[in-house]
Amino acid sequence: MHTTVIVVDGLSGEDDIHDITNTVHELPGIGLVDVALATGTVSIEHSPLVSEADIRQALEDEGYSLR
Repeated sequence: MHTTVIVVDGLSGEDDIHDITNTVHELPGIGLVDVALATGTVSIEHSPLVSEADIRQALEDEGYSLR
């Protein structure tokens, strides 16, 4: 498994955690998804079936602004 950490701007609550977790889990080969509101980081464990670019695109498609 690979681990990718992405910083998401403007995370504000449980709704964001739920939405991000569900969005990322729709991709193939996703393991653990951990969203930290305090730092705005999303840590994703995933297989090589999905790339960081795929994860970033899925989150951007949901309207999130990424760094």
